[in-house]
Amino acid sequence: MNKGKRTAEVLEMSMGAKWTITILLAVIAVVTVILCAKSGNFTFKPGSVQANDEAVTESATPKDEDKANENVTHKVFVSAGYGGTVDPKGNKEVPDWGSVTINITPNEGYIVKSVSVDGEDKGSLTSYTLSYITDDHTIVVTFEAEPEPTPTPSDTDDVYEQLFGDD
Repeated sequence: MNKGKRTAEVLEMSMGAKWTITILLAVIAVVTVILCAKSGNFTFKPGSVQANDEAVTESATPKDEDKANENVTHKVFVSAGYGGTVDPKGNKEVPDWGSVTINITPNEGYIVKSVSVDGEDKGSLTSYTLSYITDDHTIVVTFEAEPEPTPTPSDTDDVYEQLFGDD
């Protein structure tokens, strides 16, 4: 018998063995998820399953025991640099688990350079909504002058005339 063929036969697995291993792995996965959920290593939130991380509670839906306390408010400080405006501006009192939308308007000749929320750059936006607020926050908007477009000559003869005259 060919040695290579015999090795392949030894390595072959029956269909029953493959199904047994697949079912065993599925059971292990389900048991692992159940144990992690019961021990508190996972938080089940609407639309997602994620590891517990207190940094993401701003996007979480409140649990019944965490519902908004009418006596608790949080400050959201909003400021804008030269070149545009934000609304609202300054300190905004927001109820626990409330939200606030910041409208950003650059002045003529300016663009939004960045929107920073608690030091994290969110990009160049004209509006930003902070939802499910459970802590104080700072939003800083910076603007920059709109870059002047570089003129492109339409005819090389015109450029020559502009540089050297009508000689």
